[in-house]
Amino acid sequence: MDALDSRFLREFLIVACEGSIRRAAERLNIAPSAISRKLAEVEARLGVALVARSAQGITLTDAGRLVREHALVQQDEQTFLLDQIGKFREAGGQVVRIAVGEGFAADLMQNGLAPLGARHPHLRFRIDLAGTEEIQRRVVEGEVDLGIAYNPVPTEATRSVAFARQPLCAVVPVGSPLAAREHIPLAEMLAEPLAMLDARHGIRTLVARAASDLGLALRPQVETSSIAALIRYVGAGMGGTFLPRFSASIQAERGEVAIVDLDEESLQHVSAHLMVRARRRLPQSAAVTVDYLAAHMVAFRD
Repeated sequence: MDALDSRFLREFLIVACEGSIRRAAERLNIAPSAISRKLAEVEARLGVALVARSAQGITLTDAGRLVREHALVQQDEQTFLLDQIGKFREAGGQVVRIAVGEGFAADLMQNGLAPLGARHPHLRFRIDLAGTEEIQRRVVEGEVDLGIAYNPVPTEATRSVAFARQPLCAVVPVGSPLAAREHIPLAEMLAEPLAMLDARHGIRTLVARAASDLGLALRPQVETSSIAALIRYVGAGMGGTFLPRFSASIQAERGEVAIVDLDEESLQHVSAHLMVRARRRLPQSAAVTVDYLAAHMVAFRD
């Protein structure tokens, strides 16, 4: 029997994703010993270790990462083939899996999926919110079909099918004197009451680095992991925050907040990206979704 048969490759992808044979076994509803035995047999046939075991779980070796890449390609090609011969269309449409940063959610729904779904009612979507690093990981490891992220670190494992420069802006209460300004210096913005994303978010890192270059400290009144909470903070007139324009454009159009450019060079060269796994042939459902989101989401307009 071929060591890298399709069943083993499917199971190996789950082991790699979970980082634990026990968790993979629970997900597959089979005994952990069965996975361990099959993995050991394949390693013996190939003559190399695919995983390194420790008390914390398993990590992939260089050979294991090559096998995972092969398994992902096989999975992608099977999905592409079934889509081409119409299997998914007959079953009601393949589910398009999207990982997205919270700041894109309103734009994605209002300008992307709502009109796309009306035009292509057979399409189905699964949406997961995640941070930029997690979005990239899920795209690379085949857990999602596409990712939408703010200012990701470039990598050869992903391909940006759409991107646009999206500077970080000041979002301020409509009644604030700052709302009438064309530009606000970062130092002046930092002197105002602020709500900010916590240290796990890339936006916080961008602002902290720019503030440090000016010899200034961040002292936010409110810290949160929620962009929705930031916008409500501003809408309540409590103070300002920092977001790319598309994250609050809907609320700005409603007159709930004001968005003003920041006069800070280092915060101008950041961008929004629509990403897929490098070298992957997308099934029709995912390709249609990518093309529509790239053309209609505010985040991908310069």
